Parts: sequence; structure tokens; C-alpha cells
Amino acid sequence: MHSGKLLFFFFLITVFSVPAIAQAKFSTVIDEKEVGKGDYIQVQYIVENASTVESLTPPAFKGFTVVSGPMQQNGMSIINGAVSKYEGITYVLKPLATGKFVIGGATAVVDGKQVRSSSVTVTVTNAPPKPSNISNNPFFGLSVPEEAPEVNEEYILRKGESAAEKIKNNLLVKLDVSKTSCYVGEPIVATYKLYSRVRSESRVTKRPSLSQFSVYDMVQPEANNPSVEKLNGKLFTTHIIRKVQLYPLQDGSFDLDPLEVDNTVSFLRMENDNSNKISMQQLMNDYMNGVSDGKLEEQQVSLASKPVTITVKPLPLTGKPFSFDGAVGKFTISASIPKMQIAAGETAALQVILKGQGNMTLINAPQVQWPTGTEGYEPTVKESLDKTIAPISGSKLFEYTFTAKQAGTVVIPPIEFSYFDPAANAYKIIHTDSIVAQISQSLKKSKPFTTDKKQDIDGDGLRLSKLLWILPVLAIAVLVLLLTGKKKKAVKRPSGIIPVAPVSEQTTPHAADPFEGARHALAAVNSQLFYKETGRATWQILSEKFHLTSSELSKPVVVRLLQQSNAPVETIQLLEKVLNDCELALYTPVHTENDMRITLEKAEQLERLLAGS
Repeated sequence: MHSGKLLFFFFLITVFSVPAIAQAKFSTVIDEKEVGKGDYIQVQYIVENASTVESLTPPAFKGFTVVSGPMQQNGMSIINGAVSKYEGITYVLKPLATGKFVIGGATAVVDGKQVRSSSVTVTVTNAPPKPSNISNNPFFGLSVPEEAPEVNEEYILRKGESAAEKIKNNLLVKLDVSKTSCYVGEPIVATYKLYSRVRSESRVTKRPSLSQFSVYDMVQPEANNPSVEKLNGKLFTTHIIRKVQLYPLQDGSFDLDPLEVDNTVSFLRMENDNSNKISMQQLMNDYMNGVSDGKLEEQQVSLASKPVTITVKPLPLTGKPFSFDGAVGKFTISASIPKMQIAAGETAALQVILKGQGNMTLINAPQVQWPTGTEGYEPTVKESLDKTIAPISGSKLFEYTFTAKQAGTVVIPPIEFSYFDPAANAYKIIHTDSIVAQISQSLKKSKPFTTDKKQDIDGDGLRLSKLLWILPVLAIAVLVLLLTGKKKKAVKRPSGIIPVAPVSEQTTPHAADPFEGARHALAAVNSQLFYKETGRATWQILSEKFHLTSSELSKPVVVRLLQQSNAPVETIQLLEKVLNDCELALYTPVHTENDMRITLEKAEQLERLLAGS
């Protein structure tokens, strides 16, 4: 493993009783000779007072795992005016088992001679880990992370090694799913990842079609930091390309299409046979410092994830409640009237709160059985949902307005809500409590009659004042109209031209092109603006088609309305493709003009299909 860090130290030490030493010395230094199995050990191989140091090679570290290193150090000290230099490498190890272990010495070519540092013995016990067993050594001042595994990148091509084979074993795109079988409305988490042990630049070139699902992103691009995962016994740097939760809209078998990525992989090719004895980090450092004669080369490779088939089971027909409307998950329900002092004819509010986990965005308002003499209206909906966890968690507030016509007692019966619980494989019915409200007499007030003479006089004076202001304004307006009319009469028509009588039928204005903004962005090859405008236009078309407000607009709602209107499956799939193209533009900001043209054609086709349905 390597850390990629080069540490420089300079120490000024004033010691009066120790003479200067100029003899080369190669030693092994450990911070602890006895540690617990959960502790760390810092091993330093130090060469002092050498003119040249070459090919410093560590031992195999049997019985330990390398947590960090090699970290290179070099510096100098001044003692009584005598200058001495040092350089070395440091590793941080963690024991794999208890017992006594010998950490072998490192080898190096010091001043033209191959030498080996001394071996050291370490005893590993079952003692509990120490808070920090890495000493604060003033000579090196290193600190160790709690647990920071590092990926050993394969960016060196040694003599005889194949670049294609190294890429095949160290770079891949993988699709992970939380499950491959589920019910309609039950979520599946799909994660597209890039696993890498090489140095590469990658770009997504083909995005998967997820048209049979409602799709909710769980990771934002700006919050996507790489992590380290073990795959086939090796550590990889892992980049999440996209992580979503998918809610199936219908039963059947569906393939999650591959995601394709183009990669430019960089290697340092070494033709020297001695390179096999030197660490990769040392080789790279030597190349950057102009010491070695390696050659940089690039390889182009396209990778794709393997498709995964998802089997979606239909919800059972047995035991389905009459009130069931497609909710899948686990929920609770409650209801209340915030303002209990209600007068006859006054508008009041009934709040129904649904909480839980499941396909929350697809859930419609529960039905309320309004008592006789009470008139209820369609509810407004407010959502507080967390879409970064699966299933979607949170609450929906449905607020119904209603009026009671007469004074008296109004009893709103329990509101029923039913859902399918995949964990229990059964339907469940829940209810609110009944609500009793006391309706008082109407609070309308008549305007009091007054015979106050002073008030009448003041009122007449105010009206007279207003009239005096209005009369001059009216006079000016009449004068302007008269002058304008005379000018119009004075205009002569050209001779020989007979005026055409106006057409009685009204001309229908030409409908504005909803994709006009997208076309301008396409002409300017501005991909970000193009997908923003295409998405905006598509949502505008859907809003006008189904008479939805901005708060009601969502993909699940539109898909449900299309299904209820018996729209063809192809239309729903086309809608999903257009919206997915616009959404994924946030994750893959680089698009070709041809990509944008294809998306615009699909959006225009969708507009025609919706207009004809």
C-alpha cells in the first residue's frame, strides 16, 4: 500500500555533550514491542548519514496487514555545528493474530553497498486496544487514522505486463440491487457503481432506461464521495454513478438495462527489470523526479454493467379491501379539526395525517363520509418526505375544507385507510377516531342604523369633495375622445381600394411552441439549458392535459392518471424516458448534439400522443 505523501522535517537540536557522527547507519525502529491484537504498530526503516540511498525495499510483514505506507521522510539535524542527514520509510501495521512475530529488516543500497537493517520481535496479546498506541515521536510526528484502508492502485506496467489484462482485473462497472423479486409498489434499491484500482477518467455514455418504475434518486451528485470496498478479495475505490429506489408500476419481468462508461486509463510503463523490486509509489516518485526512464501511456476502454432482471409480482386479489387504492408499505393515520369553534355556514378544516414508509408519493387522499347537512370539498396536500432512504419515509397532510349548514352536533365517522404490507404479505385496514364537532348559530351581523346628523353632514361633504375632483377628469377624457374621433375621420383611404368587411368568425391564435426554449438551447449546443427547458415544457404539457397545479405535479400522479385514462403502455414508457433523460442530465453534464436532438424528438412525439388521447 501507499499513502502518496512525502513528509519533510527539519530539526535544530542543541546538544553540548554528544559529538557529531558521520558514519552511515541503517536501523529498524518500532514504537511498541508488546501490543494488543486491535492496536497499531509503527515501523520505521531509517538510513542516517548516507550520501546515496537506492532501492529501499521492505520485508513481507508476515502476520500483519499494512494499514498505511510507505510514507517517505527525509531531513537533517545540526548538533554542535555538525550536520547529519537521514531518510527512510514508515509503515503502520495491524496484527492479524496473537503470538510472537519477527518483523524483518528492510534492504537498501547505501553508498553503493547493499545492506539490511536489523529485525525486531513484537509480542501480540489479547489485551484491549489502547486509545492511541502510536507514540508522538518527535523525530517523525506521525499519526494513524482509526481505520483508513487504502487501495493499492495498479498504475505501473512492468516488463511483460498487458495493459488490457490489468484493466480487466482492476476496473469494472457493477449494478447492485437490494432484491430481484418484489410486489407492485414495493421498492427496490438499484446502485450503479464504478470499481477502480487504476488511474482513469470516466464518462457515462449510455444511461439505463427505467421506464417501468417510478424513480427517486437517493444520492445527490455533489454529496457523492468515493469509498473503499472489497471485491473478490481486493480493495477497490468505489464511485457511485447513480443510486435510486424503484417503485414498480405493474407486474411482470423487467430488465434493468446496462449503464455504459467510457474510460481513459493512464499507466506508467517500466522496461527496467529492477522495477519488480521497487514499490509502485517509489517508481512514480522516481518518474516525477526524472530519476527513472518510464513512459506514460493511455488506454481507451468502454465498460458496461451486466443487466439485472427484476420479477414484479401482482398484489394478491384475496382479501383486498374495498377501500384499497394502491398503498404499499406500513402506515398510521390520524384526524383532527384544529379549530373546534365552528359557526353554521362558516368554513372549517379537517386535517388527516398519514405517516409511515412505502410508496408515499403514489398515495391518494382517503375518502371522508361527510354527515348529512355538511358539505366537504377536495383536499389540499402537503408532503414531508425523505426520499434518500428506502422505502420513502415521512408524512402526508390532507386538509379538507367543509361547512355545516345548521347549528347542532356534527359527527364525522372514522376515516378508513387500507394498505398492503409486503413484510406480512397481507392487507391491513386502519381507521381514525370519529370526530364530534359542535356547530353554533351563524355569526353574521347586521349593520347598525344611525340618525346622527353630524355623520350625515360629514358624509355629504365627503361625497361632494370627491365629485369636485371627478368632474374635471371626466371633462378632459371627453375632450380627448372628441379630438381622436376627428383625426380618424380626417384619414383618407387610397383611391381604388374598397375596404373589406371584417370576418365574423374569430381567428384562433397560433399556439405557442412549448419547446421553443429547448430549440434555442439545442441550436446553441447548451446541454444544461436544453434539458432544463425540455423538462419544463414536458411538465407544462402534462399540467394542461390533466389540469394539475404545480403542487400536484409528480411522475407517479401523472402515470396513475394515464393508466386510469387507458393510455397505451408505450405512451407511459415514452413519458418515463423523456423525464429520465432530463433528470439524468444533472449527473452526466456532457451531452452531444445528437443526444439532445433524440430527446427533443421523443418529447415532441409524447406531446402528439397526449394531444390525441
